[in-house]
Amino acid sequence: MGGLRERNKAKRREAIVDSALALLRQHELHEVSIERVAAGAEVSPATVYNLVGGREQLLIACVDRVLDRLVDELVSLGPDTDPLERARLIVDRSAEAFIADRDAYRQILGVVGGVTRSGSRLAIDPAQLQVAAMRDAQQRKVLRSDVDPAAVGRQVYLSYNGAMFAWAGGALSDDGFRIAVRHGLVSALAAFATDRHRRRFLDELIELGDQLTAAGWGAA
Repeated sequence: MGGLRERNKAKRREAIVDSALALLRQHELHEVSIERVAAGAEVSPATVYNLVGGREQLLIACVDRVLDRLVDELVSLGPDTDPLERARLIVDRSAEAFIADRDAYRQILGVVGGVTRSGSRLAIDPAQLQVAAMRDAQQRKVLRSDVDPAAVGRQVYLSYNGAMFAWAGGALSDDGFRIAVRHGLVSALAAFATDRHRRRFLDELIELGDQLTAAGWGAA
C-alpha cells in the first residue's frame, strides 16, 4: 500500500511540474500562479504546496527534472565510461534540455540562481557531477596529479552557469549556449591536462573560441 501511495504522489508531482512548464511556455512568470498550476495538473493548490512547495520550490522542481534525467543517463552509461564522455554529456545534454523548452526555462533559470542563493537548494548538486568526472579523469592520467579535481569540476560548473545565465538573459543564442558550455569544459581540461593530452584540448579550445566569437559572444 505504501508503495502505491508513493507512486501516486510521484505521478501527481510530475503532473504539477508538467503544468508549470506548459504555462510558462505560454505566459510570463508573474502570470503563473499556484492556482493555475494546480488547475492544469487537476489537483488542489494545497496539493501543490504539499508535494512541491511554493513558487520558488516549483521553479527548482522544473530544474530538478532536467538533472534527474541527466543522472539517469549517466547511470545507464556505467562506471567504466570514459570520464571525458561523461563530462561532455553533462554539459551537452543539460543545455539541450533547456534549449528544447526555451520559453519556459529562460524564465526559470533567470530566477533560480537567486532562489538557490537565498537558501533553497536543488535536489542534486550539479557541480558534483563534474567533480566525479574530473576525479576519474585524474585517475586515468588525463588531469595532472598535482591538481585538485574537485576544484576543476567546480570551475567547469561555474563556467557552465555563466553561459546558462547569459543564455537565459538573451545574451547568448541557442548555438552560442551550446558552444559556450563546451568552451568552459575544454578550458579547464586544457589548463590542467597532463602533457600527453594538453595539445588536443588546446586545439579544440582554439576551434571553440572561433565558433564562440562567430556566435557573437564577447562582441562589443
